[in-house]
Amino acid sequence: MAPHVHRQAFRVVMAEVDASQIHFTAIYRWMDRGFSEWLAEVGHPFTRILEEGPGVPIVDSRCSFLGRISLDDELELRTVVGGIGRTSFRSRHEFTRRGEVVARGELVHVCVNRQTRAPVPVPDWLRERAQDDEGAPPPEA
Repeated sequence: MAPHVHRQAFRVVMAEVDASQIHFTAIYRWMDRGFSEWLAEVGHPFTRILEEGPGVPIVDSRCSFLGRISLDDELELRTVVGGIGRTSFRSRHEFTRRGEVVARGELVHVCVNRQTRAPVPVPDWLRERAQDDEGAPPPEA
């Protein structure tokens, strides 16, 4: 099965800026939304994960701001999942404005048993839709 790429276009709104420039916390909310949408598009929305498991807490996060993001900017977010280990994976997020990369971020998730919190293997369905290249940013096409 081919790796899945989630794409989403949106406008930066007033609640996401501080003195007309993006507040850094907004990008983390957008990454969370991108991952949630990716899950839904591959048939495993968070409601299903909460029922069937595994838990997928974030254990590390990072973002590089490569350009200024301002009020009313129209951005495109691309989200992929990759960097699959035995019990962990990464959701990778790239933000562009008119084709220019303005930010890149990554969330590291660990799969856990929701009752015991013990690490469990990454599910096959997630492995099947993940990107193979661990270090690559989300693909352009």
